[in-house]
Amino acid sequence: MAIKAISYQQSHVDHTLFVKHKDGKITTLIVYVDNMILTGDDPEEMRTLREYLSAEFKMKDLGHLKYFLGIEIARSKQGVSLS
Repeated sequence: MAIKAISYQQSHVDHTLFVKHKDGKITTLIVYVDNMILTGDDPEEMRTLREYLSAEFKMKDLGHLKYFLGIEIARSKQGVSLS
């Protein structure tokens, strides 16, 4: 699998979740059918992953997450909430 080839570990609990720990930071990728959520606290790794995935697959970045699986995502200074 392409994502495992670049040192991401697949979760044993949720096989749609891939995680990479690097230098005390974390990057996560959730894949559901043809949708992905990329998040973490390592902007450089996230940029690298986006570039890698774009080279491997036809995809487009839809910007900040607004909806996922019918759940509305709201943002504030305190973080993210689901509604």
